[in-house]
Amino acid sequence: MRQIGQWIGAATLAVVVAVPARAELKVGVVDMQRALNDCEAGKKARDQVKAKFEKAQDQLKRQREDLDRLREDYDKKAVVLKEEERRNLEKDLENRSLEFKRKYEDFQRDLKRTDSELTAGIVDELYGLVRDYGEKHGYSFVLEASNGALLYNDKATDITDDIIKLYNTSPHHEGARSSKVKE
Repeated sequence: MRQIGQWIGAATLAVVVAVPARAELKVGVVDMQRALNDCEAGKKARDQVKAKFEKAQDQLKRQREDLDRLREDYDKKAVVLKEEERRNLEKDLENRSLEFKRKYEDFQRDLKRTDSELTAGIVDELYGLVRDYGEKHGYSFVLEASNGALLYNDKATDITDDIIKLYNTSPHHEGARSSKVKE
């Protein structure tokens, strides 16, 4: 990811150097991560992911407590159990531990997938708004600040707040996006 950011930075520098000296260069900066986190739809998506996380976390916590209780019982009884009973209980504990681990991993994947599903459309709309805003306001470039390629920018070039406001006031569908860009 960092290498991609370095490539973007190098490409931007190459284009800036190639622009004739007499051409007016207007550069804007957008922190897309902040825009996603601060726009109303992004906040709603984050709340949905958080609610799902908390619900699943409670279920996993209960399962973990049950597993720990079974392990404690086994540890107390293991000394007095017959060899076959002890092996059966060990096998059962191992199977339950593996099942818990699988559920935890499934939960992590599901959470990432849910987050991606909820935010993908928002990110696409934000990029479209940035493109439209850049065209309408005469920007030569609009750089993305949160990917690590941008080492410094004058805060006057940051248009993130404008993009968040545009997103929050747009009707959130492809056709209406470009007509909603305000000056």
